[in-house]
Amino acid sequence: MITPTTITNYNRTEAELEEFLMFAILVAGKGAEQQAKKLDAFLDTIMSMGMGAEDYTPFDGLGYSIQLEEFFRDHHKEEINLLDRQMKMHKLGQYNRIGHAFKEILKFKGKLKDVTIDELESIKGIGSKTARFFVLHSRPDAQVACLDTHILKWMSEKGYNVPKATPPKNKYKEIEKLFLQEAINHQLTPADLDLQIWKSYAI
Repeated sequence: MITPTTITNYNRTEAELEEFLMFAILVAGKGAEQQAKKLDAFLDTIMSMGMGAEDYTPFDGLGYSIQLEEFFRDHHKEEINLLDRQMKMHKLGQYNRIGHAFKEILKFKGKLKDVTIDELESIKGIGSKTARFFVLHSRPDAQVACLDTHILKWMSEKGYNVPKATPPKNKYKEIEKLFLQEAINHQLTPADLDLQIWKSYAI
């Protein structure tokens, strides 16, 4: 299960990266601890369909749910949105956004150690903050900022003129540069400063 208080991990396996990307999508705008528990329960459901198959990963579970949907549609002329049912069973919320993103990220299977921010942002349902959150806490020396409400509140208290919510893409990089300079000033990596700020406000 994802542990929000120790979110940074540069040695995740591909399967762990799959789980972490799903968490990054799921947690946007929600409580991290609660969403981590919901994702864990959701993964138990979709992974159980692998029936203990070796090397079965979270993306395999997603893919199998989608394959079952296609099977029923093609062979039984029956529309069943299995993935949507599974998400609703675990009350993941924002079903259209998350469901679409979960389906689209399957194209990155086996590529998550190298997937770029631009590639992640090409997925509907993954914005600048979510893409950077994934990269920031899974790759060493990542020079990006996850501009969530905690970071923006901290920057506002520092005297920066920043919005209360995640800025649009055209303003994001400008504010991101300011945060990265703060990380340098504090002699911390962006990931460490991000986690330090999150803990000070969220815990």
